Amino acid sequence: MSNTATGSDGPGPVKKSTEKGERKRNRTDGVGGSAGQGGSSTTKQFQRKPTDRHKVRNRVLPKYFTRENDIYVTYKSDFTYQFKTCLDILNSPIGEVFLHCTGRAINRGINLALRIKAQYPEAFEYEANTSQIAITDDLHPLHDEDDFMVQRRMNSCLHIRMYRTIKVT
Repeated sequence: MSNTATGSDGPGPVKKSTEKGERKRNRTDGVGGSAGQGGSSTTKQFQRKPTDRHKVRNRVLPKYFTRENDIYVTYKSDFTYQFKTCLDILNSPIGEVFLHCTGRAINRGINLALRIKAQYPEAFEYEANTSQIAITDDLHPLHDEDDFMVQRRMNSCLHIRMYRTIKVT
């Protein structure tokens, strides 16, 4: 068989390449290839910043909801304290709680809702909604001749509404 594809209806012949050389990607963002690494790709960890001349400072995330039954789950928050706080709010006259999670705290928020549901399966129900939030990072220069920069990115959010169906004593 030949290496060219022929057909009476289609376009002209197409030549297939038989070379199998190594292809390197010339990327400057530090996600593969060999550009800007200066060494082995397994020994250097890349951070999310455009250059090595700035230090990333994350701004505090805005809290859009400030009701008494809103709980913001973070990666560093105490799980047992938030579990007890959720139960207290759910058993109060309010009867519902909103869990707000962002980024890597989404897993903790899901675990919190499922733990409450597993402990009291008939007493509470939940609804989940997802969204995205725009996050702004400040890039502070490490050298005097560089300027301040701002980096905007999107992050995933999860909002879980838990509500009481029967009173737990």
